[in-house]
Amino acid sequence: MAGVTDLVFRSIVRRIDPGCLMSTEMVSSRALLAKPESRIMDLGADEHPIGIQIFGHEPDVMAHAAQLAEKRGADFLDINMGCPMPKITKGKDGCALMKEPDLAREIIKTVKQSVKVPVTVKFRLGWDDENRNAVEFGEMAEEAGASLVTVHGRTRQQLYSGNADWQHIALVKAALSIPVFGNGDVFSPEAAMRMLEITGCDGVAVARGTLGNPWLIPAITRYLDRGILDEPPDNIERLIMAFWHCTGLIAYKGPRVGVNESRRHLTNYTKGISGAAPYRNRLTQIAGLKDAVQILSELALLVGGKEGLTRFLLAVEQDNLKNGEHPGERNGHGEGGIKTPVDIDAILPVAIP
Repeated sequence: MAGVTDLVFRSIVRRIDPGCLMSTEMVSSRALLAKPESRIMDLGADEHPIGIQIFGHEPDVMAHAAQLAEKRGADFLDINMGCPMPKITKGKDGCALMKEPDLAREIIKTVKQSVKVPVTVKFRLGWDDENRNAVEFGEMAEEAGASLVTVHGRTRQQLYSGNADWQHIALVKAALSIPVFGNGDVFSPEAAMRMLEITGCDGVAVARGTLGNPWLIPAITRYLDRGILDEPPDNIERLIMAFWHCTGLIAYKGPRVGVNESRRHLTNYTKGISGAAPYRNRLTQIAGLKDAVQILSELALLVGGKEGLTRFLLAVEQDNLKNGEHPGERNGHGEGGIKTPVDIDAILPVAIP
């Protein structure tokens, strides 16, 4: 997911599911000509298997981008031919290529010939309901050399509205001999199981379902493999993960960008928590880590009482000690101190196990 599946997000997923298959957020092949060192392609030493996702519509430029990605350590190259956003499709990129299958075929063939790692392709059902060409497009991708395809069960016209059409994904699966992954509306382990039963697909690709819920991926794996339905994380665990995500982004991208990008994630982690709406609104306006911890502390007290707040503050303290800082010191602006809604002296210092 653009703006989401960065190194920090992936490290969080790896923390709870080390072996899952992931790809980076999509990177413009044209932009890589000017900036081949793009941090979008940063890969962690322990995050394999990992693919780098590229987009564009110029075969030679796409091949160059694929070679750069392979040199950066990608285990596979994923070509995005499914992004529906206007700023992408207006330039013939993303899902716009479903209207030009001959050009798409040339891109896949050229990229395939330029790298040694497998090449995969993601696309949608078609441009609109009158032009659902996913089956033919999938057959073309297989013939052109794709090792696997992922099909999102909506057209470009739908964007993310309505329901994903899993029955149509089943038609693509039935027509191809290479693996087919289904995508769209998988927000629970049970939904993943239903998708596999309906489509016959070889795997399930999840995206939006992981926003604020990285636990979804290992939960799906355990449910499919062993029939075990995990208990969802409690509210304090979600708030702790939100804090970790925020600190990770600030450490990786710096205070300004890290804080700005944290706002989206912080609000996602708090969705579904009863009484969190006013806190969520405040999280969209944070100026630094200090603000985030203040608000999350108040929410921890609301949903977990003094015990919940203690758990949350322990996680903050452990993180600060791990990074060689005094508790409450780090906030993204170099300012000291974190004010909490209770008398911290009454519950701190907390024993560090």
